[in-house]
Amino acid sequence: MLAKKLKEIFDFFIELDLQVWQNFSELGEVQKYPKESIIKQAYTTEKFLNILLRGCGGNLIWNKNNFVCIDISFENDSLMDYMSFATQNPSPIEVRLFEDSEIFRVSYKNFQKTFLEGNFGEKVTRLTTQYSYFQKQQQQIDLLTKTAKERYLDLLALNKDASRIPLKYLASYLGITPQSLSRIRAQKI
Repeated sequence: MLAKKLKEIFDFFIELDLQVWQNFSELGEVQKYPKESIIKQAYTTEKFLNILLRGCGGNLIWNKNNFVCIDISFENDSLMDYMSFATQNPSPIEVRLFEDSEIFRVSYKNFQKTFLEGNFGEKVTRLTTQYSYFQKQQQQIDLLTKTAKERYLDLLALNKDASRIPLKYLASYLGITPQSLSRIRAQKI
């Protein structure tokens, strides 16, 4: 049941009754996408709040001659261009799936209904945004203070399925070349 799954995902941030998540699930739809699907083109506006139910993907930015992965999402994570969603302005971020995926999507218009009096949208948005900010700041600190190997091991500790991410995207997320990542993977860890 989708409402139960959403409750499990968001209980980390805030525990709400199952009925709240049932109401929320009715605002969106579940869609399946094949590997390498682009669910938001660069320089467009994010129209959906996306929650990965199955699969993985990332936020990419084109830099000179290739994409750089600036964020990675797995099951039970949001996968979207949050800045564009919140402002309803275009951004250079492309959102791409790295494998066949299933996503629960809520349109911006329907998401705004969660902010009506008595609803939970404002509180959930504040808590999840705060958590996302902390994660992004820690990523920046790690890029400046840890070796590539340490960053890779930290990522594996959080999600052992990091091998599901294409090498070129994973390497760019870690701030290294694919060749350097291959050497790290070849070492006995």
